[in-house]
Amino acid sequence: MDNIAGSPVEGDNFYGREKVVSHLREILANDDILLLGPRRIGKTSTARAVMAAVRNEGWRAIEINVASCTNEREFLDKLEAALTPELASFSEKAKSAIGDAFGKVSGRIKSVEIAGSVSVKLGNGEAEDWTKVASDVLHLIAHADERWLIYVDELPIMLFNVIRNDPQNGVLRVRRFLDWFRNDVRALPDVRKVRWLVSGSVGLDTLVQEHGMADTINSMSHQGLAAYSDDVAIAMLAELATSYNIELSDEEARHIVAAVQWPQPYYLQMAFHHLRVLMAEHPDDDPPSLIEQAMDIMVQPGADNDFHHWEKRLTIQLSKADADHALTLLNLAARDPIGVRAEALLAKLQERMSNATPDEAKRTFIRLRDILLRDAYWWAEETSGVKRYRFRLEPLRRWWLRRDTL
Repeated sequence: MDNIAGSPVEGDNFYGREKVVSHLREILANDDILLLGPRRIGKTSTARAVMAAVRNEGWRAIEINVASCTNEREFLDKLEAALTPELASFSEKAKSAIGDAFGKVSGRIKSVEIAGSVSVKLGNGEAEDWTKVASDVLHLIAHADERWLIYVDELPIMLFNVIRNDPQNGVLRVRRFLDWFRNDVRALPDVRKVRWLVSGSVGLDTLVQEHGMADTINSMSHQGLAAYSDDVAIAMLAELATSYNIELSDEEARHIVAAVQWPQPYYLQMAFHHLRVLMAEHPDDDPPSLIEQAMDIMVQPGADNDFHHWEKRLTIQLSKADADHALTLLNLAARDPIGVRAEALLAKLQERMSNATPDEAKRTFIRLRDILLRDAYWWAEETSGVKRYRFRLEPLRRWWLRRDTL
């Protein structure tokens, strides 16, 4: 196993989630999937493993990353760019059946110009609903006598981009996009031939709930990626140690897992990377002290780039006021490894919302608390009999504390 802390992993480097892939594959038999979670927990690696699995069964599978898209036209461009190479590899029979028609539809995509919230303007001046163009593309590929999986990565970021770039009509356009996905796509002939796997590191569930459109994503099966169990995490670290000829005892591997606290593969890989560098530089030092040093290096400037997204995603998906409130709650929770009591967090929020009634402050706290729980910033610890909200990922807590400390 390679020590990869960054790029998505495939093949032999994909470890410990084979059952997850099988589970997702089973869901695709009847439903589309919405796979949400923060960056660096393995969504892309898992999605590509699912793509490989269905390709082995004769499906066609394409991937489009729409994080840079700011409107519906750019989404269609991405879809066309991914589909065109697949069309080139169709059988001659399939090409003759849909090749010309696909060419005409793709020509319409190239001439699309977004005009307001519901229509597109074509090169000849005629107005046409962009969803008609998109639906025609999907209708054509469903005629190819093959099953399809379309993996759309970072759709929530695209939808937030639409809202941010069109303050007047953005929410309506997002509603139309999600309605198209839920209703129009599902109404297409041979719809069962096309399945979707949609993922995002910024919460689509938060977006739809904040704008009163939660019903638009109910047709998808909502899935997440749990952290490894301690046993799987320890086994992975043992595999890495063997690959790099490093002596790592079971107790030392368990120490790394405890230090990370939320053993997602990326953070285990990152911790192992810094540890093996330290072991090479200080071969006589005690491993537990090196593990602690590795944890500290992970959150220092220059090595902490991935943690910045946790802060940024709050400003992407929340209003400025709510984002500032959430940041304050997290700053407070970061001060203690075992977390902070709910009452103290609410008191801090009430202090910030001096013009709000106690009920208004409480409702705001509950809403933000649930977002932070759902987006894996923290979790509720109740083993002591007192509910505390504590960071799920210990390196993130340390980074957050460092960012809030002079």
